[in-house]
Amino acid sequence: MNEDIMFGYIILISILVVSLPERATTQTGTLASDETTDVIDHSSFDSLWRESVVRGRLRTDGCMSDAYARYRNALATAAPSAFLPKAGTAFWVNAYLACLIEVLHIRTGYRSTVWDSLWLTRDTFTVAGRHVTLNDMAMEAVKTAGTVGVHSCLPSGSSIGAPFPSAAATAKTVRRQIRDQLRRICRSERYVLYDPAGNVLQLSSFFEPIAEGMKDEAKSIQVWVLAFVTESVAAQMAIHASTLKVQVQDRIESWRKARPP
Repeated sequence: MNEDIMFGYIILISILVVSLPERATTQTGTLASDETTDVIDHSSFDSLWRESVVRGRLRTDGCMSDAYARYRNALATAAPSAFLPKAGTAFWVNAYLACLIEVLHIRTGYRSTVWDSLWLTRDTFTVAGRHVTLNDMAMEAVKTAGTVGVHSCLPSGSSIGAPFPSAAATAKTVRRQIRDQLRRICRSERYVLYDPAGNVLQLSSFFEPIAEGMKDEAKSIQVWVLAFVTESVAAQMAIHASTLKVQVQDRIESWRKARPP
């Protein structure tokens, strides 16, 4: 009973304060004292990205443009470690998205019956003076942001990955973008489904790689998710908090009655 009450308090706090944890990250040789100053100008890439995302799908021909080439050159010579965390997070998110366009363009028609562990590591790019893979960029984004929630802005292009964000990130908008993407994910039954009959919180396999990080950032996976589900779902989860089970599985079973003749 005490655990249910405590869980209920956590839900109220989560509903009232829906914000991501601002964790301190180590920055060396900081040049920018304004936290909204970006590492590089992302406006050209923002325009390209907005044009590339069409009805939830990504057009990849943008990687053949001069604007893309100039942006990639800027990414290659940038120094994100000299800027504050929000700018660094936006930089690594956008670097990932820019390189993802190229990967998907190269790998057009790629198919797999299981998750390909090499998908994020098979191609190498020059970013911030280093040779990095998509996986390396994702790790930098998590380290700089201080939360695994940034994975919500890092789609893979697969059916189990995060949805494509609608715009590129900036130092001014990146925290809001992470929050909005997490709400988008946690309020979609494609990713999160609470079954009150079985008292089960079913999460898609999108959450599997970040589950341990979710536990580290909050009391439990359930508490981490609370800040982003709808208020009605959060209230339902609170009713039997002490026995709430978490299950990672993509398939959702449905039972329907036959229609009368």
